[in-house]
Amino acid sequence: MKTEDMRISLIQSTIHTVSNLGIDRATTKLLAGNANLNEVYIYRIFGGKEELFEETFTYIDKQFASHLVQCFSGVERITSPIKDSFRSFFSKIWAFALTDKERCSYFIRYYYSRYYTKGFSDERKALYERVINIASTLFKPDTNVWWLFNYMLDIIFSSAVKVLREEIPDNKETEENIFMLIYTAFEPHFK
Repeated sequence: MKTEDMRISLIQSTIHTVSNLGIDRATTKLLAGNANLNEVYIYRIFGGKEELFEETFTYIDKQFASHLVQCFSGVERITSPIKDSFRSFFSKIWAFALTDKERCSYFIRYYYSRYYTKGFSDERKALYERVINIASTLFKPDTNVWWLFNYMLDIIFSSAVKVLREEIPDNKETEENIFMLIYTAFEPHFK
């Protein structure tokens, strides 16, 4: 098996294991075993379990950032009322978050774990820079768009996990309630 294939297998195993058992119960032996590899490969490829956790989060975050860029394409040409445009944007993000229970669960579990660090937050900010730059055109100049986006992502992912675990219903009313929660935070900052 090639190194890149082993890397992806370990990342997929980490998503599965952490989302189902939690981050503290995900041992190197379990992570490697679920990937059908010896745990030594975690150290050879990633340097250790913490780096594997971080790389897995980055893997998911890159997918999400790429999706956000696609959702925001054409934002500079918004002609409809901002609420309608924002609803369309939100619906695309919400649907993406609901497409993969394990990915969504891993994202939240890692984000709220002791492994997530401020320094890593700076790397995330760079990853989302293109989205923030595009979105900034919609907001008043003094708006902290990065903070608003973190708020939005927090609400979307934590709510999506609850929907995927069937703690709250997966219906239009839930989607509308989550949309309004986010929109009311964003509304005062729109141009």
